[in-house]
Amino acid sequence: MDEAGRRLYVSHATEVVVIDIDKDAVSGVISNTPGVHGLAPAPDLQRGFSSNGRENKASIIDLKTLATLSRVDTGANPDGMLYEPGRQEVYMFNGRGQSATVIDAKEGKVVATIPLPGKPEFAQADPKAERVYNNIEDKSLVVAIDTKKHEVVNTWPIAPARSPPAWPLISRITG
Repeated sequence: MDEAGRRLYVSHATEVVVIDIDKDAVSGVISNTPGVHGLAPAPDLQRGFSSNGRENKASIIDLKTLATLSRVDTGANPDGMLYEPGRQEVYMFNGRGQSATVIDAKEGKVVATIPLPGKPEFAQADPKAERVYNNIEDKSLVVAIDTKKHEVVNTWPIAPARSPPAWPLISRITG
């Protein structure tokens, strides 16, 4: 969801359907996104970043034209994705790669690859705290990533839960 742009991005298979939420109508399609898991809008930059799981890449998309500007290599099977507005970076959470690829959203270049202790899923950013939180679904953990250092700085077990309900749990941690 891009509240500023008033658009909803719905991903499936090899494309992202763009819905204008004010008109309740499809306003476009972003194609050629093999194994897309979703799109992280960066409204302040007029860009979007899709995680293309089948090609181990992220597409950088112009949100005005919906054209693909470029593709960036990620770790294996990018799944969850997040735009962190404080540093204007995109985090691609690589399921099979057990890592996060950090992309400078302005330059479209990878600035870091962060090893993670298992398979990452959804994330939440807290720009004031300079943290990104992610649930590690196969290890019953939540990790905190320092956005300046690009490294995991804390890990919390959530056992006996086997897989955390990502958004509610992470929202409680970030307040």
